[in-house]
Amino acid sequence: MSEEYYQKNGNNNNINGNGNGYHNNNNVDHEEDYYDDSKTLITADELINSLPDAKIMYSTGRGLEDDSTTLINGNGSNDNKFIQGSSSKNRVTSNNRQLKTHIQQLQYNDNKVALDRSINASIEILNELRTENKERPIYYPTVINDNNEKKLNSKKSHLALFRQNSFADKKLSETAIPDENFEDGEIPEFKILNINIRLDHFHRDGGNFITNLDKESLASLLDEKIALTIKHLLALKDRIDDTSSKVFVTGDLNSGKSAFCNALLRKKLLPEDEQPCTNVFCEVIDARDNNGLEEIHAVPIGSHYDIKDESTYKIFPLKDIDDLVYQSDTYAILKIYCNDNRPIEQSLLKNGIIDISLIDAPGLNMDSYQTTQVFSRQEEIDLVVFVVDAKNHFTLSGKEFISSAANEKNLIFIVINKFDSVKDKDKCMRKILDQVQSLSPDTHKDARDFVHFVSSNNIQKDNPGDGDGPGNDPDDNGGGDAGPDDPDFDHLEACLRNFILEKRSLSKLLPSKNYLFRLLSDLEVLFKLNEQLYSKEKEEMIKELNEIMPKYESAMQRSVKINDAINKIIENTATDVYNYSKKTIDETIAEMNSENLIEYSGLKDLYQYSVELQQAMINKLAQSVVVGENYARKKTTEKVEVIKQIGSDELGSDFYTNRVFRDELMFSRKKDSIQKKLKYDISILDFFDPSFENFAKAIGFKSNTPASSSSSSSSIHSLIPFTNLSNNQLMIWKNSASALAVYSATKFFTNNLYLLKNFVSVSDLFRVEFLVTVSKPLLIFAGMVSVSYLILDMPNSFQRKTAKKIAKQINELNYPHLNSLRISKEVRTVLNIPSREVLNSFQTSIDKAASRKEKIVSSLKSSDASFNFYNKTLKSVLYQKKIVESFNLENVNQVD
Repeated sequence: MSEEYYQKNGNNNNINGNGNGYHNNNNVDHEEDYYDDSKTLITADELINSLPDAKIMYSTGRGLEDDSTTLINGNGSNDNKFIQGSSSKNRVTSNNRQLKTHIQQLQYNDNKVALDRSINASIEILNELRTENKERPIYYPTVINDNNEKKLNSKKSHLALFRQNSFADKKLSETAIPDENFEDGEIPEFKILNINIRLDHFHRDGGNFITNLDKESLASLLDEKIALTIKHLLALKDRIDDTSSKVFVTGDLNSGKSAFCNALLRKKLLPEDEQPCTNVFCEVIDARDNNGLEEIHAVPIGSHYDIKDESTYKIFPLKDIDDLVYQSDTYAILKIYCNDNRPIEQSLLKNGIIDISLIDAPGLNMDSYQTTQVFSRQEEIDLVVFVVDAKNHFTLSGKEFISSAANEKNLIFIVINKFDSVKDKDKCMRKILDQVQSLSPDTHKDARDFVHFVSSNNIQKDNPGDGDGPGNDPDDNGGGDAGPDDPDFDHLEACLRNFILEKRSLSKLLPSKNYLFRLLSDLEVLFKLNEQLYSKEKEEMIKELNEIMPKYESAMQRSVKINDAINKIIENTATDVYNYSKKTIDETIAEMNSENLIEYSGLKDLYQYSVELQQAMINKLAQSVVVGENYARKKTTEKVEVIKQIGSDELGSDFYTNRVFRDELMFSRKKDSIQKKLKYDISILDFFDPSFENFAKAIGFKSNTPASSSSSSSSIHSLIPFTNLSNNQLMIWKNSASALAVYSATKFFTNNLYLLKNFVSVSDLFRVEFLVTVSKPLLIFAGMVSVSYLILDMPNSFQRKTAKKIAKQINELNYPHLNSLRISKEVRTVLNIPSREVLNSFQTSIDKAASRKEKIVSSLKSSDASFNFYNKTLKSVLYQKKIVESFNLENVNQVD
């Protein structure tokens, strides 16, 4: 069969009385039997002829026989009678049915394809959301309200499922979302993307647990939730693509699930007991899918069932079902293949339209593992039949299950079993319907079709084909409904068949649509929330950035200005110290040849005098260096305080230093070593340094008084010879005069007063003899003066020549520059310490502002990227939500 078609109206699936539920599309047109008014249907005929050929088609039109036995009141209806008339009228009616069926199938296929596309688009959006969540955690609301009195279908429904011992009263945490972010003033609550965390009894303050989770932990939980949602969407896609339908029968323990399944099958196939007996999922399938063989395929836990691969399951006969249902530790599910030989209009498994399997699930309260399995299994099925014990009503686990299933299934079949055991039936019905209204409003709205009060055990009683169990004859369920009439159960069966077979869009596609719509609604809320938050965060960051940028730029400018000022102070101080030190050393070198450094005691101590004089000169030179260092200490101390004051003035409390400057530590490590570099050889020539200038000074023609004297009288007095003689000068003249006197006296007495006797005239004064006579004493006198000068000037000559030699060596060593440079470097090094402290304090302040600025800029970029993501993706979500919302699945079954 290439395609299967169905139509809403009618409960009898027999076409033209052939009893097989199939109609040959090739035998429709017999134009010679048409009435004249068939021309009005030519458009329909053309539409049918234009459709793709279908070899076999099933139509759920009205049959030849009355199906009044399936009605709750037991009365037949003329609406289901075959309309008598000519063959032409019959063909017109048949063509209309075919047209309706084609249109319904086309609408179903279009909706199925559209749902497939929406599921794929939603999965793509969720994958993008996971990527965004890993890069930048999503802001997720964590407000929890533990109010168990809330209705499960209200906005707080999923929160009411948290038990009292799991979550205590809540307060908004730091991550709670303010109400003003939402239009209705309420914090949004998710239907699909809700994060449910249950803690054991040791953690009663579970609310604080979840609200105290950091953003990354919540993002991790949300990522897991998104992964599960994607998995569920894929299961939904497989479900709507699957041509078969699965009916999931579940409920609390001992609610009569197995008995209900047996009643639907009209045979006692599944074991029944007063105690819980179904511990393994049991899926009942038509044996035609297993080549007509009735047997059980037991699928081990962890194995993926493949009917073509016998290694994935174990085969057992039907009689072993009583033992297999207890082996929940070994088998995950039991695939039970059985025959149903009832007519197709009565059989649920063999209906002639679609393949249907019936799944009997373990009780919800059996244990936590199987309860979880029941919750997860409902994702794979099309229709949920929830069986309730009429005496117990809905338990908390039952409410949780229905609330979970309601995320995608608005309509749930609710079967109140064992209703015959209740005395006050009206009261029971009223209470249960009230509970159904709070659990599933849509189900309560159509309570006549979806809420049924039955007694499944009565269906099996006195059934001729019942036998003793699953080992009976394959035809044990007979060829029809031979049991006692039960209008309530017949109505249940009719509604169940109608919903599965006639309203396949509702049973097959509507759950997927509902789930998609709720998911997209959650995504819309989540995306709008994050879009608003990131938009607000961007505005706050831009505002903060605008506030911090002027401060940052001002701090940078101040830093540059202070840095320049401090560097200028350091350089000026170092230059001043350098110049002062060099000047002091140069002046010391210049004064060494004239300053009286050592007292001269005479020729006998001349050598000792020369040695001491050399050492005195070296000490004098070293002292000049010390003077420069002391000056450097003084200046450095002053400038250190100046720099500290600058830091304190500019930074205030942000500048703090606990350093104490000790100037005595300056120049304490590196000592001057000039004494080791100078040569101290003493030569006899070092004691003689004759010169006319020095001779003139020695005999008194040039005074030692400075020429720059401010007294004019003293200046004039200094120009007159012999008026201001030093001791050495007086010594020269005294010695010379004495020598001349001795010589003259000798000559005078020797020549018998030669001059008196030979007194001549003035003209004789120019005679050679006279000049020779007179010049000799003069020459003797000059010689005596010179010798006296040389002897007496020996200490001065040695000092002058030694000073020149030392000065020459010092200049060759570049001693003044190097020492001045050393001292200035020390000053610069010391001043750099408080300078660095000030600048580091400035830099710390700047780094804080820069770090804050960079953090804001980085966060701004991240927020902008997130805002763009949510803004863009929100449009896709709204577009997909609009498409999903436009699916009108109800009208598929209302084609006129």
